[in-house]
Amino acid sequence: MFQEILIAILKVGLPVGLASYGLVWWALKKNYISEVDSVKSFELAVKKKKKDKKQKAEGDAVHRKWLAFGGGFYGVVGLLTYAVVELLEIRDFIQQLGGFVEMIRNFSFEVVVQLFVGAILNFVAAIAWPGYWVNEIHSNRIWIWFAVAYGAYWAGTRLALQKMHSENGSKD
Repeated sequence: MFQEILIAILKVGLPVGLASYGLVWWALKKNYISEVDSVKSFELAVKKKKKDKKQKAEGDAVHRKWLAFGGGFYGVVGLLTYAVVELLEIRDFIQQLGGFVEMIRNFSFEVVVQLFVGAILNFVAAIAWPGYWVNEIHSNRIWIWFAVAYGAYWAGTRLALQKMHSENGSKD
């Protein structure tokens, strides 16, 4: 069990923690989300932002995608899942066509349609990320992986909040 926890920390905890830290820090730094003082208040601010149609257009593409996946923990893992699935899909697509040079040589409207359909299917897989990861993680203790992922999200978010408070505190 200890070995599985370590593997989960490396494979899930680090990416989720780093992504959470980066997304939260950037959202606060760019004022996409108003300053908050706890993980809970941050999540409430994200929910409020998702409901406000005028504010949805605000933010960069990554943050808009994060909100599209639900924001908060669900959105972080959804965004990471989307990135993983997209990269694997692109790699497989290029291999299927015989490599990058062959893909360029055979570029057509049909290729564009295939990529578009693939992107939609990947978006659906990312929204339903719990099912995707249950199938990908071969373990009898899947709860460990989800606990590590949530713990990493919480820690990354908390660290980003602390960093912003220290940055804002030093400006006064």
